[in-house]
Amino acid sequence: MRTGSEDAWTKNSNACIPSSIIPFLPFPGSGSSSDQRVIAVEDRQDRADRRRMASTAVSDPLEELWNHVMSTDRSHLMCFYPSKITMSGIWAGDNPLDFSLPLLLFQVLLITTTTRAVALLLSPLRLPRYIAEILAGFLLGPSGLGRLPHFSDVAFPTRSLFVLDSMSLIGLTYYTFTIGVEIELGTILRAGLRSFWFAAASTVPPFLVGAGTGYLALSTDDTRRSKDQILNSLSFPVFLGATFCSTAFSVLARNIAELKLAGTDVGQLSISASLINDTFAWAALTVATALAHVRYGLFPCVWTLVSGVLIFAGSYLVVRPMLLRLARRATEGQVVTETQECSVLIGVMVAALVADAGGTHAIFGAFVFGLAVPNGPVGVALVEKVEDLVVGTLLPLFFAMSGLRTDFAMIKNAHSAVLLMAAALSAAVLKVAAAVGVAAASGMPLHDGTSIGLLLNTKGIIELVILNIGRNKGIMSDQSFTVLVFMSALITATVTPLLAMVVKPARRLVFYKRRTVAWPHQPDAELRVLACVHAPRDVPGMVTLIDATSPSAHAPVSVHALHLIEFAGRASALLLINASAPASSFSSPDASSHGGRSQVEMQYKHIAHAFMAYEENAPEGGVSARTFAAVSPYASMHDDVAAAAENQNSALILIPFHKHRLVDGGMEVFHPAVQALNACVQLFAPCTVGILVDRGLGGVPGAGYRVAALFFGGRDDREVVALAARMARNPGIDLTVLRFVQKGGSFTASEFDSLKERKADDGCLREFLDRTKMNASGGAAVEYKERGVFNASEMVAQIRELEAAGKDLLVVGKVPGLSALTAGMAEWSECPELGPIGDLLASRDFQTSASVLVIQSYERAGMVGTTMSAELGLGVDVMPAAARPPRRAR
Repeated sequence: MRTGSEDAWTKNSNACIPSSIIPFLPFPGSGSSSDQRVIAVEDRQDRADRRRMASTAVSDPLEELWNHVMSTDRSHLMCFYPSKITMSGIWAGDNPLDFSLPLLLFQVLLITTTTRAVALLLSPLRLPRYIAEILAGFLLGPSGLGRLPHFSDVAFPTRSLFVLDSMSLIGLTYYTFTIGVEIELGTILRAGLRSFWFAAASTVPPFLVGAGTGYLALSTDDTRRSKDQILNSLSFPVFLGATFCSTAFSVLARNIAELKLAGTDVGQLSISASLINDTFAWAALTVATALAHVRYGLFPCVWTLVSGVLIFAGSYLVVRPMLLRLARRATEGQVVTETQECSVLIGVMVAALVADAGGTHAIFGAFVFGLAVPNGPVGVALVEKVEDLVVGTLLPLFFAMSGLRTDFAMIKNAHSAVLLMAAALSAAVLKVAAAVGVAAASGMPLHDGTSIGLLLNTKGIIELVILNIGRNKGIMSDQSFTVLVFMSALITATVTPLLAMVVKPARRLVFYKRRTVAWPHQPDAELRVLACVHAPRDVPGMVTLIDATSPSAHAPVSVHALHLIEFAGRASALLLINASAPASSFSSPDASSHGGRSQVEMQYKHIAHAFMAYEENAPEGGVSARTFAAVSPYASMHDDVAAAAENQNSALILIPFHKHRLVDGGMEVFHPAVQALNACVQLFAPCTVGILVDRGLGGVPGAGYRVAALFFGGRDDREVVALAARMARNPGIDLTVLRFVQKGGSFTASEFDSLKERKADDGCLREFLDRTKMNASGGAAVEYKERGVFNASEMVAQIRELEAAGKDLLVVGKVPGLSALTAGMAEWSECPELGPIGDLLASRDFQTSASVLVIQSYERAGMVGTTMSAELGLGVDVMPAAARPPRRAR
């Protein structure tokens, strides 16, 4: 007979029992106090049983529990305290790990700390972060620290796994949403035929290997001989095939950025093929999930597929039009409110809930909802809002849960394990072989085919998601899950060093003669310029500066515009390389704004169109322009610039200053890392480098400009005069060359060096004056002046007097020859990459509206490294000493 307190407790508990929770019971031996109630929760219960329980009213909880315990089809039960959420404090004798919230916080700290530590230890091997996260999960799971006595019971007790798993799935849901935002279906549809062939070659053979292996495993299982069991198990071959053919787009994007392949055919084809592979993998995941529901009948299976199609259609027909209107308003300058952003993020949860209720999976709904978000300002804002928290904190929980489920002790059937491992390796080898075959059929080098095949073998979170869904739905066993997770990490870890050896081209030393603007053998020879831009606002100043060199059929200029795009760990920037076709294939800037193109892609299109328009409007045969992109972190972007200059045999690299002009005339920092980038470009450039401080130089090409070249002597200043000599042919240029001569001092400490430098300077200026006399009839108005000065104050006064006459551009060398005049200026220099004179002209105190071009000659590139790190305070963080190239011989 029950006591009254038990009756009252049972009556109160009946009103709040969900279908998946067994009735409340007093904990054995603890009395009937309500503070010591426990909840018995199902560990593994069939969904059909849960639907039956939900439809049946619970009249007697104890009787239901007794029937469950005595049933032959019973499942395991766990008991825990429902009221132990937060603690009273350790001073009250409470153990933090006995309460849900402190335990959850401890687990999050343990997982994130372990992940970061493993990533730090593996950083010298340059392995993807995915490997570190998987290994951290292994370390915390039963295959690692879990073997220690009581570690799992203390750190990851079974009662806490429900909350931890739910947190990890929330993080996974929003992460898959960001993946969807970064993928544009229009990019896939615009992929060329070769991309589809590479995608098919890397998808069909591995899928067939996986499906065949899965079918072979099922055919040898005597427990699945019946027709119903075989039909119910069809999802396993599909799951296995989707696992083998998947490619981790985000991990692949990082590899392409690190290997400097973003602007190559290999990078473009790999990204396009991986997008198609991921789309196919998600479709196969939906089909496999639907097939898993055959156990409930054909009707749930069909409706699962239908619900997936309806979710996709609803996202594109209902959600996407609304978000496109929001994106257009954001592009027009309207601010996206916090309410609108939160509405989209809430929509992610709604889509995940609908998808899970429809029988597919919550992450499928989040991914499809992300596909509906246009990759523009709105998409970028949403990704930045959620990605740091999700990737840094919540996503490692998912990898930890995968590691907790990975137990090598569960591998009991060696034959099946070896079969799965052999199938995984065969699928990886077939990807490479198929890619080589497509490359041979397309007339590409076999080396490129091998590179693409290796890149498409990159594994990541998509494969892990598929494996977890298969395990949670009972499609694959714990042994299969453990083997496949291990093989995923092994293949990715093996592919990474192979990529470094096969894919990454060795930095070849390109031997070409002309590396400076000065070229006494052929003064009118073609000038090859590498113009680097960060954003479209950098283009007008670059175009005007190039046009000032008076390109013509007799003295042509070849311009290679390099769009520098920061890769900050996100894959969205690499979507641009799918659109980096030749600029002549574009119709118009307006046409490129349709189809939901990304903001980065739009910037690239505008830059390409600007240089293409300049080429078309320039004198015939005078200018040839081509635009391409470099996607890389700022820390290593100088490698892209130097490699591009070598590949194009450039004589001059033009890069923007790290500050841009505001409407009120002030200067604002564009990005703090750009200053270090400019310094590194000067350090490792294979040719002359010019940094442009643009204060409104851009205008209509061909218009008149007033230019002043300041000459102090030295190699950098002789390069300034060489550039001025080309400008002297432009009839629209008013050119002034001002030479400073120090009174009462010497050029250098050594009298021999002083005479040598003076002789070189005199010869340079004599040649310049001779050439200007020859072009006097149809060239620029050239004025040559010499000023003698005693000290820096007189020098600054002369420069101010020259600037007061009204100049649009001041051209100076980085290291002036009159070192005695500028010795004290370096102490208060804010921008040492500009040199003392350039820093003075670019400073706010000088108060000039003229733009400034600072030239560093190639001959000085070998000496810059001795002082550059000390000047900028960069040290080894900019470039490790071991990675620095040997000093060039002069």
